[in-house]
Amino acid sequence: MTGYSRVLFPWEMVAPDSCPEDRCDKPSRRWQRAVEGGQIQRDALQEAILPLMDQVAAGVRQPVHRVVWRGVEVWRGEGGELPEVRGVYLHGDVGRGKSQMMQWLFDSVSLTEKRRVHFHPFMEELHHRLHQAKPPGNVDLVLYVASQLSAEARLLCFDEFYITTIADGVLLGRLLSAMHHCGVTLCATSNWAPDHLFQDGYNRASVLPFIERLKSRIHVCELGRGVDWRRRVPGPLNGATHTAEECFLSLTGNRPTPSSILLRHTLVSVRGVENGVFWFGFEALCNSMLGRAEYMNLCRQARTVIISGVPQLSADDADAAMRFVVLVDLLYEHRIPVRVHGSVALEDACMDGPAAFAWRRSVSRVHELSRLGECPE
Repeated sequence: MTGYSRVLFPWEMVAPDSCPEDRCDKPSRRWQRAVEGGQIQRDALQEAILPLMDQVAAGVRQPVHRVVWRGVEVWRGEGGELPEVRGVYLHGDVGRGKSQMMQWLFDSVSLTEKRRVHFHPFMEELHHRLHQAKPPGNVDLVLYVASQLSAEARLLCFDEFYITTIADGVLLGRLLSAMHHCGVTLCATSNWAPDHLFQDGYNRASVLPFIERLKSRIHVCELGRGVDWRRRVPGPLNGATHTAEECFLSLTGNRPTPSSILLRHTLVSVRGVENGVFWFGFEALCNSMLGRAEYMNLCRQARTVIISGVPQLSADDADAAMRFVVLVDLLYEHRIPVRVHGSVALEDACMDGPAAFAWRRSVSRVHELSRLGECPE
């Protein structure tokens, strides 16, 4: 039964985007309106990739329907072919507007079956789906889950794509291939060019097939070095003029009391917690065996997070630095205000080692999150 196709009933068909291409709300038009309205400043590197973004949006608008292929339902064009445009991978320096560019693409496609998701929650969801899935005996597990995902999202957008473990890299390689066969258009933002993903990781050779597959099936575009737009808004970085204790007192009206909280299944020490305000020491939050599942659990509870005691980190502290990076990514996705205090300036806390580049991206995000919330700078 592998390879046969079945056209589904009319109610299973997906109508194409009805707007003529010359009148569709393209990513380029959204960008131009933002420039003219003063929401953003003109950026030549952004402008250069807008034609490709328009092309990807137009490709997603093409009429498709669900057919059965290798025992699962997938998207196919009117002639049974896969769409030519497969997606876009935007990479570049921190604060270059990659996420906003992807948002304009996402908003310009008027589909029900589309989804934008941060990379970390998606990976947690993917592992859960794989654990719960019960495919028929002759159907590949990853293809079965990819088919489920494709039914929910013909356009799937990832924010902050990168690989932190060899297991994620191998799994993503299989998933990308399966999503391609399911007719999904994948878009992603990342600070890493594909060839630099998992660059210093153990047994990186196992990830190389995934990287080659990504480059062959998705347009790779660089938003190179330029202005970090997050830092164009004035204001000192977290904790510049107030201590962590003063910030906690300002937000809660009470002095902090040390205690412990449960993040998923792990007990974590806190300097203080009250009414959604959490004050952690860097050691407890980033030097223990915590990961994205625990940090996601924190994001569901917190309205402000204070982190104190950030030390000078060496190349040997890469694990702790990467935990901080993952935490900031998730706080940024949930738009949770953050205040960070340390013995050194945050920009200088991690200058060397495999986490240094990712750390720089997190500092950029902390700049933005430090302007949220009620706690004074």
